[in-house]
Amino acid sequence: LPKILDKVAPAFVMNSCSFLVEKSRESTARVVVWKEMGVLRSYTMESTYCSCSHGLYKGLQLGTQELEEMGSKFCLGLLILHLKSLPCSKEVMAQAALLLDLEEEITD
Repeated sequence: LPKILDKVAPAFVMNSCSFLVEKSRESTARVVVWKEMGVLRSYTMESTYCSCSHGLYKGLQLGTQELEEMGSKFCLGLLILHLKSLPCSKEVMAQAALLLDLEEEITD
């Protein structure tokens, strides 16, 4: 999912991600869910009220619109991840990609 978000979400920066389980992070939701429930890929997504230091929004303060955009791209990332898990042909994946492109044109 993080690799997908890095490609589809302008506000997401893969280089800012940390997947380490440090002592200071043992009580965080992602670590507790992993340790106690066995969820292998448990993530938390953090944001800032201050300005971004990377990417398209570098130097800009994030507002509601940018946070909503990130939520939309997160859902798109989940859909792409789900589609990749299905045993379907490359043709079906290409059709899905076209639909996703069409959706972006409609909402822009």
